[in-house]
Amino acid sequence: MNLKIDKALIKKYLAGLCNKEELKLVRDFLKQENAQQLFDEVWNEQWVNETNANDTDHHSQQMADWKRKIHQRINEESLNSEITVAKNTPIPFIKRITNWQYAAIWATLFIGAGLWVITSKRSNESLVVAYVEKHNPSGRRTIITLPDSSQVYLGPESKLRYAEKFNGSTREINLEGEAFFEVTKNPKKPFIIHTGIITTKVLGTSFKVDAFINKPVTVSVSTGKVSVDRHATNKTESIAILMPGQTVTWNETDHIKTLGSVLVKDISGWKDGRLVFNKVPLSEIANILERWYDVEISFKNKKNASKLLKVNLTANVPINTLMKILSVSGQFKYHIQGNHITIN
Repeated sequence: MNLKIDKALIKKYLAGLCNKEELKLVRDFLKQENAQQLFDEVWNEQWVNETNANDTDHHSQQMADWKRKIHQRINEESLNSEITVAKNTPIPFIKRITNWQYAAIWATLFIGAGLWVITSKRSNESLVVAYVEKHNPSGRRTIITLPDSSQVYLGPESKLRYAEKFNGSTREINLEGEAFFEVTKNPKKPFIIHTGIITTKVLGTSFKVDAFINKPVTVSVSTGKVSVDRHATNKTESIAILMPGQTVTWNETDHIKTLGSVLVKDISGWKDGRLVFNKVPLSEIANILERWYDVEISFKNKKNASKLLKVNLTANVPINTLMKILSVSGQFKYHIQGNHITIN
């Protein structure tokens, strides 16, 4: 029997808007074997309207699951139906199910699919996190305000990476190089700095971190309390818990930590260009000045390179002025030509 039925009528039926004549037409159609094909086409169109075309592969399995569930529910509902079918007649798409039961099931399904799509999209959007990356070349220092109003004084040849918004239960950033932090206090959201496998965790405090690639990591605390941990092979190892004026250096190559103390004013003064050296080799001081002033410093005499100096410098003056101060402390002569400095 060739019934005049189309997708528009099927959709109307599923929405519960059919009149008596239309209901009888659809009810008779549901007894036919080819009813499933038309209903599947309606279902597929409904699914496409609810989803993005670019997400077809991602949602195909979910679509199949929804269709399987509705067919299963229809069959389960049919067991309670009072309509009988002759033994020799082909098994129709809807077995012994009333038209209003079927409409209710499909309507529920469409609503559920729509809600799943919306929830899925929102969930995927929440997983997309935008990051900001700041990088200072040699000779440049910058002050960065994070989303939580914390201040970061980023040193030269240093890189900072952080999320545009701290939406999670923590405030996490990545540092390569050196920086001084003034962290806004928030006990509910710990502030965590990742420097390779070393993390520095605080709630609200000020401290300095030195973490250049292939060099030991040093954390110095100005105010508050800081915990420093090492993470490797699914294991967390506590390195130190620091209070104001305390410092720790971790050497990953030798697995050695060195605890020390320093004046708080010397730690916080770094952000203002104060460089404090306490029995530090002149070669190491030269490396720092190269970063801060974007110059190249070489030694003619290796003995001068190994000299240990105790000196305080202010990197807010021209390099030639700073070199005069340094040469007096180290008792050496030097020559400046362009961006190159030679220590005799």
